[in-house]
Amino acid sequence: MAIPLRSGIWPRGVVFAVSVLSVMLSASRDAGAGQRATAPRLRDAHLAAQMPEAVGGGEAVLELTVDSRGAVTHIDAIRVTPPYTDFVADSAAEWQFEPATIVSEGRPVGIDARVLIVAVFRPPTFYSGAGQRVPPETRGTPSVGLPRLQSLVMPVYPPTATGNGVVLVEIEVSARAESHAYRIVGPESGFDAAGIDAVRAWRFAAPQAVDAPDHLFVYAVVGFRAPLAPATPQRK
Repeated sequence: MAIPLRSGIWPRGVVFAVSVLSVMLSASRDAGAGQRATAPRLRDAHLAAQMPEAVGGGEAVLELTVDSRGAVTHIDAIRVTPPYTDFVADSAAEWQFEPATIVSEGRPVGIDARVLIVAVFRPPTFYSGAGQRVPPETRGTPSVGLPRLQSLVMPVYPPTATGNGVVLVEIEVSARAESHAYRIVGPESGFDAAGIDAVRAWRFAAPQAVDAPDHLFVYAVVGFRAPLAPATPQRK
């Protein structure tokens, strides 16, 4: 499902230039240059704690097209859970990246590239029981040049945290989808450690394309909904 940018489809009232994804990145290759491309890397994103109101949690998987200047020009939704997909896509449209490059005539040249974002939002569970998790809907086919999400783990709400929170985690991975570095993008919060703990348990399959960059980046948006207290029975 292609998502048109700056159209009436996506609500612009939510300011969330973020959390996570994953998000993983893969760059296209310039066949004439015959050089392996480097992947784009997130340069600027603004996090916001406010999230859409929803009964349950959910997942979203998006692929961005990033041009040679590092701007997002197109968004494809691969896995969808309303209203979280809108929330992530509306934010990601404003992200800025260090563009993917190839070496041409001895110097790096920016090229268009694909970026994978994986987002997961914890449901607002009751203190006395489990919350609702809305099954995502698959609407697209992942690109062969990107790692594929195999499994993910919902984050655990930190016992010392309050309210809602969202974090963006950058994961550096190899072309074989082996994760080996994690970095929080944005200001520190009480949800950072729980976000990284969840993302460490995610598993990806290697890109099917043989020319995937040696170093990729995953961007994971991880959202936390505050637990709800059970309703107090009214006395008759």
